[in-house]
Amino acid sequence: MIHVLVRHKIAAIFRFGVVIIFASAWTAFAQGHLSVSSTTDGHGLFSYTFDRVATSPYIWEVSPNSGGIFVQSHGILDVISPPGWTATVDANEMINWLPTSGAMYLGQPPVTFSVSSSYSGAVLYDQPFLSGDYQSGGVLGALCTFPDHQGGAGGYETFTFLGPQVVPEPSFFALFSLAALFVRATAGVRSAKMRQE
Repeated sequence: MIHVLVRHKIAAIFRFGVVIIFASAWTAFAQGHLSVSSTTDGHGLFSYTFDRVATSPYIWEVSPNSGGIFVQSHGILDVISPPGWTATVDANEMINWLPTSGAMYLGQPPVTFSVSSSYSGAVLYDQPFLSGDYQSGGVLGALCTFPDHQGGAGGYETFTFLGPQVVPEPSFFALFSLAALFVRATAGVRSAKMRQE
């Protein structure tokens, strides 16, 4: 009986290992088919242009019912979508762009999305996808052959981009310290005036 249990555990561990190896290989395969260039105007407007890597035999297909383009941002004032696309923004300021109808192929032709932010400083969003304040973006969809759009195996690709840099709010301690310095400085001025009189 114990022999059978050990065999089942070994088989389960082996299957899990195969799944991990396959998922890792697919992730590595699914990277490098998308080119993302990001720009900012220095006044809070950030734009992202998606294009197909010219040497890749594949292209990303995104459809209205699955996947999309995911971009983290901060201080969002407005989200600008190109024709044929719509955007939703969740409570964590994660933007999800989806086609409004039918499948769209990223990079055929190049397509640009923009975000207007209350923050004008820029920082590279390169932290692991779905973790951290400055996490990389992601495309979730189907990887198809180019130019005939055959296949359609599901997957994702991550990308880094420039986005709004959050200006930290002053802490209570910092505000208290500034107030103490102000009180001390004004007390010194009053003391000097009293000595002059």
